[in-house]
Amino acid sequence: MRCLYCNGVMLEEIGWTDLFFKRVEDPFCDVCRAELIRLEGPGCTVCSRGMETEGICSDCNSWAEDPVFQDALISNHSIYAYNPALKELIKRLKYNGDYALAGCFRKELTDLLKPFKKEAILTPVPVSADRLKERGFNQTEALLECAGIKYEHLLLRRNGEAAQAKKLKRDRHRGENPFAAIRALDGEPVVLIDDLYTTGTTIRRAAQVLKESGAGEIRSITIGR
Repeated sequence: MRCLYCNGVMLEEIGWTDLFFKRVEDPFCDVCRAELIRLEGPGCTVCSRGMETEGICSDCNSWAEDPVFQDALISNHSIYAYNPALKELIKRLKYNGDYALAGCFRKELTDLLKPFKKEAILTPVPVSADRLKERGFNQTEALLECAGIKYEHLLLRRNGEAAQAKKLKRDRHRGENPFAAIRALDGEPVVLIDDLYTTGTTIRRAAQVLKESGAGEIRSITIGR
């Protein structure tokens, strides 16, 4: 095997258990794996932001005071801190079209989404038609497909707009909601999946629309925070 990040050769040790149980191989070598920082320890119980003590961060307190968004999102769970290593991985997947990288997080996503498969609708945050045409794929759908996770893609659509990554924080909270519901829901819980949680605006806007369309509790899971 070769590491999907640095392309270096990785030696594998095979034990007797591998003859009887399907093994999930790590796509990264030990050096590259060490550069990805898991979000563990004290943090915001709502958005996974790292903090000195567990609680609710100032951003989530502000969201809770906004009558439009206060009941939209129950919680967000992010897997990794957004550091240079993760930034490069996401860049190569989204902007360089390196589709193979979508399989890098299959074990993490499978483990996190397993409890929700029977009781909730799993759905990726959609991209606009212009962005889909430009990239050729929705990177979040790619993450789920490479992990073999079934999802519902007919809950939301997204209108064309400037990329959130190019906006200042204050500008992300302004303007019209770019999402629209495709069908009505009847109290079903929903788990939104996306690649990154930055300010929380995108996730909460999507959650707001789903809530208005009849969804039950809404949570989200992202690769980076």
